[in-house]
Amino acid sequence: MKILKRILFAAGTVILLLGACTNGVQAQVPVLIKDEAFKDHARQAIDSLYNRNSEAALDILSPWMDQYPDHPMWDLWEGMQYWWYVLQDLPGTEYDEAFFTKMKEADFEAGRVLRRSPDHPDALIVRAVSNAYAARHNSNRENWITSMNLGRRAFQAHERLVEVMPDLPDNDFAEGLKKYYSAYIPENYPVVRAVSWFLPEGDYEEGLRMLRIASENGIFARPEASYFLGYILLNYENEYEDASFIFKDIVESYPDNGYYRRLYARSLIQMDKYSEAREFALETISYWDSLGPQAEFYTVLREEIFHWLGRAYYHTGEYRLALEAFITSYRAGLDLPNRREREFHTFSAYFAGRTNELLNNPESAKRYYLATLEQRAAEEAIDRAKERLDRL
Repeated sequence: MKILKRILFAAGTVILLLGACTNGVQAQVPVLIKDEAFKDHARQAIDSLYNRNSEAALDILSPWMDQYPDHPMWDLWEGMQYWWYVLQDLPGTEYDEAFFTKMKEADFEAGRVLRRSPDHPDALIVRAVSNAYAARHNSNRENWITSMNLGRRAFQAHERLVEVMPDLPDNDFAEGLKKYYSAYIPENYPVVRAVSWFLPEGDYEEGLRMLRIASENGIFARPEASYFLGYILLNYENEYEDASFIFKDIVESYPDNGYYRRLYARSLIQMDKYSEAREFALETISYWDSLGPQAEFYTVLREEIFHWLGRAYYHTGEYRLALEAFITSYRAGLDLPNRREREFHTFSAYFAGRTNELLNNPESAKRYYLATLEQRAAEEAIDRAKERLDRL
């Protein structure tokens, strides 16, 4: 299931970013992608969306929405706004229904255009993107059949789009991901080799080269190309320094995006950069606290960022500070929905127990280990908590 998620994640994101970058219309509605002014405004709007300023994004796009109210792109744009709510707190399900509904509406509106003009590029994009988003999130919810069907629908629209618009500026992002993962998946997941014939020809170096081009020169796909390039370099290529620079640049470009801040803190811990992780976590906590509890996903960010702060202290032997951070993270999780499905609630409970042990507080350690056992997420931490309890 994990490999299926990765495949859907990569394929879905390829298509969704292609969609975010090209916007057109039908017989009565002009093809916006040919309008340089629209392209410039769309890039600004996407940057605002990624920096979690939806109001600014809508202000930029509103003149176009008012002028062309029947364009199918606007339903997709609303869906993208919901996607960011979904993405920032995957254990939560509050926005699932609205997200799926809006993506279905976007696909329907695209279909109305395609019935009159089967090769309309904007409608192909909206169909590809809306279904790719929906497929990706259905995979998050382990709705595998639905995810596969939606993914197939997205892929078909995307394949036609490539034929209709072969010179799309951000194609390097899509092709880079396709080439890299087509090489990586069969080599690293033997179970896939038997059916690897359906994958296009893979090429590690060419894939990375194209991702770099997209991350530097792409207009609409640049943020996602940068993220995937950093993710691949960190997790698959072991090029930690390059990955660190990329993630840092993403955070600096989108400072109000808590999701990227959490990813950067995680990457610093993965790279054993504990001092940098500590300083970055403290800066993020200070910044979010200055925004107040009304800040977007305030508690979600605190749950994870305090966990990484605790890990930074833990790995440098500052156990009392680590324990304080782990407990703060654990308590934040108590206020979040679907608590038992939250990995960081599990991890923070386990590390609070482990740190209490190191501080010679066995009774407190037991309480947190027992709290770990109540969870359903992060099986490794649950198994370790069982082992520690047996020793105590």
